[in-house]
Amino acid sequence: MIKEVLFLLITFIMGFLSAIPIGAVQIEVATRALHGHLRAAISVSLGSLTADFIYGAVAIFGLLPLLKKKSIMAYFWLFGGLLLIWLGYTVIKHGLDYFNLERPRKRLKHRGIAFVTGLLLALSNPMMILWWLLGERVLVELGLVKDFTGSTGVTYLLTGCLGMITYPVFLALTLYWLKHFLSPKLIMRITVFSGIFLIGFSFYLVGKSLYLLIH
Repeated sequence: MIKEVLFLLITFIMGFLSAIPIGAVQIEVATRALHGHLRAAISVSLGSLTADFIYGAVAIFGLLPLLKKKSIMAYFWLFGGLLLIWLGYTVIKHGLDYFNLERPRKRLKHRGIAFVTGLLLALSNPMMILWWLLGERVLVELGLVKDFTGSTGVTYLLTGCLGMITYPVFLALTLYWLKHFLSPKLIMRITVFSGIFLIGFSFYLVGKSLYLLIH
C-alpha cells in the first residue's frame, strides 16, 4: 500500500514540476488570464495536456523508435519554431494595442482557438517523451514499480497528467486574480515582453532544426 501511495505521489510531483519552467504554453496561459479570459487560459492548458498525454502514450507503449529519427525530430523543431514566431507576433500586436486590454479580440477569448494553440505548442515539443521515460526510470530505480504494462502504465499517464495540469490552472487562477491589481500599461508591457520571448525562443528551435537537417 505504501509503495502504491508513493508511486502516485512522486508521479504527481514530477508532472507538476515539469510544467513549471517558463515556456510558450505558460505564456499563452498568462496572456489570456491577464486579459480576463480564465476559461480560455484553462483551455490552453487542456490542449497542452492532450499533447503531453499523447507523448506519454508514445513513450510508455513503445513508439519511441520512430521519433528517435533525426529527420523527424528536425521537422518537429522547425514546426515549433515557426509556430512560435507567429504566436509571438500576434502577442506583441495585442500588447501594443492599448485598447485591447479593455476590449480584447476574440482570438484571446475563443476557447476553441485556445485549446488548439495549447495542443500545437505542446506537440512541437517531442522532448516531453524523454520526461515520461525519465520518470519511468526514476520510479523503477526507487523500486516502486517493476514495469509499466497494462493498468500501471495508464495510472502513470493519468497521474502525471494530473500533476501537469495543476500548475497551469493554478497559474491562470493566480494571474486572473492579480489582474485586478495591475495597471493596464503594466499588463501591456508584460504582454509585449511575452511576445518578444516567444520569438526569441523560436530562433533556438529553428536553429536546432537546421542543425539536425544539415548534420
